[in-house]
Amino acid sequence: MKPKQIKHLNRVAMVFTVALILAALPVRAELSLAGVFGSNMLIQRNQRVQVWGQSAPQATVHVRFGPRQADVKAGTDGAWQVSLAALDAGGPYELTVGDGTDTVTLTNVLCGDLWLCTGQSNMQLAVKETDPSEQKSALIDRPNLRFCNVAKTASAKPLTTANIRWRACTTDSAREFSAVACFFACELLKDPALAKVPIGVMDSSFGGTMCEAWIPQPALAGFRPSDLQDSMFGIKPANLYNAMIAPLGRTAFKGAIWYQGEGNAGHPEIYPSLLETMIGEWRKQFGEPGLPFLIIQLPEFASLWGDHYWSWIRESQAKVAKSVPHTGLVVSLGTTDGFNLHPRQKLEIGRRAALLARRLAYGEKIVAQGPVFQSATVTGSAMRIVFDTEHDGLAGAGENGVQGFAVAGQDGIFHFADARIEGDTVVVQSPEVPQPETVRYAWEGIPLATLSNHSGLPAAPFRTDSQTYTDVEVQKQPVTRRVATPAYEIEINASGMPTSLVFHGAQFISNEPGTAGGGSIPGFLGPRALGEIHKDGPALLTCSDADVTLRMEFAETSMNWTIQNHGKDAITFQLALSPLVKVTGQPETGAMTLARGTNAVTVQGFDSLTDTPTGPRLSCQVKAGASQALSLTISH
Repeated sequence: MKPKQIKHLNRVAMVFTVALILAALPVRAELSLAGVFGSNMLIQRNQRVQVWGQSAPQATVHVRFGPRQADVKAGTDGAWQVSLAALDAGGPYELTVGDGTDTVTLTNVLCGDLWLCTGQSNMQLAVKETDPSEQKSALIDRPNLRFCNVAKTASAKPLTTANIRWRACTTDSAREFSAVACFFACELLKDPALAKVPIGVMDSSFGGTMCEAWIPQPALAGFRPSDLQDSMFGIKPANLYNAMIAPLGRTAFKGAIWYQGEGNAGHPEIYPSLLETMIGEWRKQFGEPGLPFLIIQLPEFASLWGDHYWSWIRESQAKVAKSVPHTGLVVSLGTTDGFNLHPRQKLEIGRRAALLARRLAYGEKIVAQGPVFQSATVTGSAMRIVFDTEHDGLAGAGENGVQGFAVAGQDGIFHFADARIEGDTVVVQSPEVPQPETVRYAWEGIPLATLSNHSGLPAAPFRTDSQTYTDVEVQKQPVTRRVATPAYEIEINASGMPTSLVFHGAQFISNEPGTAGGGSIPGFLGPRALGEIHKDGPALLTCSDADVTLRMEFAETSMNWTIQNHGKDAITFQLALSPLVKVTGQPETGAMTLARGTNAVTVQGFDSLTDTPTGPRLSCQVKAGASQALSLTISH
């Protein structure tokens, strides 16, 4: 063997020997806190402070939080947990953890009241997506208000850590945070009794999810597999609990707010059992059997959702609030027009939740909810309905009395009834039902229901019958806008999208449902709604939401549309055409001709043409922060 080869082999042997020595040396685990801990966080006041994390096996860990401190020895797996004596509201403090080698320090930590805010997309909806008039009350720097976001993810097994971010309330952080949670916290801080108490709100929500996704797997064993549904994005039951609740460990909370039910609307009969189970399991994990739980009842909504209208899921939510101790129902009727699955009006919901929290969690003797149904008695041809008003009385009667009541006789067919207030009772009757047996109130997707107390808080929907679920409704429809010239007619629906486009009597737009017809901006949860519609001039119309604006200028034989995207993500605007329309030209040429019979329209600005089973589809992508101009001009 040559000397160079021997030298090379010696070098390889030395490297291998060093590697074996290093592999045999013990690896020191890095000192860390659980993911729920971070600078700017808020820790629940007046409860023992649980702090936990990882270190080297059997290391002695010293924990100091403000004036409290303690030592604890880590287990053989490096896990450690310490319990410190409770603190009153105050701060800011530092939370320091050391093991003699490493030190972790968290700064700007407050002690106050922490609320867990969870559910699906209507809890997730951010302040920036609400009505501009509502945003003003939230977009203020509040050092005593802390926001926490739990990363949206799922897991097949329970996790011990998660990506969790804490921030102080600033104009920028509030804009991106859950609107219901933010408005709720801001309303609490208006309470003189809480003015000096720091408030924290933790958003652990995920759009499009079912209740069963938030329940630990062992607790689901009592349900039939056929009763459990996957959430959107293929998320299995228990998988959101595993990734977004389990990592919270023994975090102490003042209470929880649950805004969910849309996903389970198709199976209202099983929802009470699911929600009761979830509440019980969370209370068990957090070590608080009486943890206050606020359930936000779903507001007005017109469409079938999961083959049922929302009357039935509202009833299921009310059953849980009535049967489970230390829970309350936040009635959200009267906060939206009912035509949007994700209504932008969230301030009033936050205010009502804060009122109920002040009574349920803080013990304040205030009027915190509307009239509560107590009993119904038949008196001749009328029914007398008694409410618990908490001495706040009944209100809501207009020129036509109180609206929203319907009565039925033995045939079970309900007729709207006249209603009048007498003290804490409402007397209802209908000439169509001379012998009433049952009564319903606000039992529609978008009920015209006016009963409230003198504080303006609405009564919750209720019924005294036991009929099985039926879904027949005579619904009002959202307002459409129509523009007409001698050459064309166009209709724009309440979502700010063209649904009909007629040139010289010929329809050019497909009337298929969903994104297969008319104009649309597809999104994860369905077509985007540009529901803020304003007539800015005799021939100008603007349709917008928080991030996108569609501006339409109308001339006698042409239209100019401009799509402005103020958001952070690109969007696609598409126009689905009638299958009777023939398209010539290509988007690359800059102009295309749409023809139907002898009628032709020249269009510009679209960058894609797709043939679909229901007809041609034009589309254009609008990048974040950009705009796109579209034009339609009659050729003949």
